[in-house]
Amino acid sequence: MFIVTSTVRVLAFAWKNFTRNAWIGLATIIVLILSLLSVNVLLGVNAVSDAALHELEDKVDVSVYLKPETPAAILETARSYMASLPQTQSVELLDADKALADFKERHKDDPKVLAALDELDQNPLGASLVIKAKKTEDYPFLIEALQNPQFSFAVESKTYDDNSASIDRVQHIAQTVRFVGLILIVLFSVFSTLIVYNSIRIAIYTQREELGIMRLVGASNAIVRLPLILSGVFQAVLAFVFAGGLVFLALVFFDPKLRILFDGADPGMLTYFVNNFWTLAGIQLAAIVALVALASWAAAGKYLKK
Repeated sequence: MFIVTSTVRVLAFAWKNFTRNAWIGLATIIVLILSLLSVNVLLGVNAVSDAALHELEDKVDVSVYLKPETPAAILETARSYMASLPQTQSVELLDADKALADFKERHKDDPKVLAALDELDQNPLGASLVIKAKKTEDYPFLIEALQNPQFSFAVESKTYDDNSASIDRVQHIAQTVRFVGLILIVLFSVFSTLIVYNSIRIAIYTQREELGIMRLVGASNAIVRLPLILSGVFQAVLAFVFAGGLVFLALVFFDPKLRILFDGADPGMLTYFVNNFWTLAGIQLAAIVALVALASWAAAGKYLKK
């Protein structure tokens, strides 16, 4: 019964602290919201940059055009050899008919090219290989591997669809945003700690007579300290809820616009937050509550030492 009564009193006193210093609490909540938003902006940028890099890397490949008279055995040797390399992700062998169909599709709006093809009695194109590497830095090695004497004589030409400049640009932007985001997270964390610490000190000052009476009648340090800590935790939970709502609205707003930039593909941001919702929510709530609780504990502890 004593434990229940003490718990009720602690909660009631904590709520009283929370409502009595509403304006100071509002400032604390706003700073805590900004801290949480800076974390989620950084996470969102990381998700989008990873999706953009994956999209660009998927577009990088090496196309190898083989002479029309190349025997099927040589074609299969080239395909098998390139597929056997550990740096290779996939190798697609396109026969001459498929190569011709793709060529016509690429030049469907150029009647002169199509008319020239119609004048020919046979397919002027040979088979081709489309090679994708596991990593973009592996392409120079794969291009060098095409010099294999078993089939190099049959290679008519090769093209390297290189998006390395775009990849480097995306990586540079992502690194810059991560760096700025980390600075913002540190700054808002420091501001949050200082504001919570000072808001608790103000709460102690405004209630110094009540706290003094509590200590005179024998209230333990825990009974004096816990309401002050819980009022800070209330602020942290409210900030978490409001920040979560703002993040949800931002995801709903930006996801369709990002899909346009990604040509209808998934930009990765909404998917990342949905797939990792419970993990992200749990870690952020625990972190913000711990930060506020520690700041409140330190502020209350300084008063109790007097």
